[in-house]
Amino acid sequence: MKIKAVSLSVLIALAGLTSQLMAEERADVLERIAPIGKVSVAGEAKPAAAPATQSAAAEAPAAEAPATEAPAAEAAEAASAAEAAPAAGGDALALATQSGCMACHQVATKVVGPAYTEVAAKYKGDAGALDMLVDKVKSGGVGTWGQVPMPPNAHISDDNIRTIVSWVLTH
Repeated sequence: MKIKAVSLSVLIALAGLTSQLMAEERADVLERIAPIGKVSVAGEAKPAAAPATQSAAAEAPAAEAPATEAPAAEAAEAASAAEAAPAAGGDALALATQSGCMACHQVATKVVGPAYTEVAAKYKGDAGALDMLVDKVKSGGVGTWGQVPMPPNAHISDDNIRTIVSWVLTH
């Protein structure tokens, strides 16, 4: 009987430790995706709509009112325009960050998805890699890098995806 009680207390302690580690990992993920949006977890209050991107506000002419004062339809239109236009100067890293790619990927470190250096190494010399990866980013997928799925990114323009994937393949 005492063995079961000890085993149960050990299991309870391990469950608490696991819960704490998962909470720390969750906080890290939430921090990485904060520029993109909020996550709703079952049992928690739903977050408010994500604010317009900072880049959209920064690109607005000084004579116009800030995006936070614009009506909701105009703010959504400004966010869509910022999403559709490539980053100034072809800065693919900024475009990848703005598009949400950097929440799960980093240049040299595996996070949720593979590091961009790993992707570039895997497809080095593959003439069809660019088109294949553009399609994969657009439609999502699972299995190439493990069982963690990559969600579809239909909300990002084909031109922006092509810019980001081209940049990824240079690493």
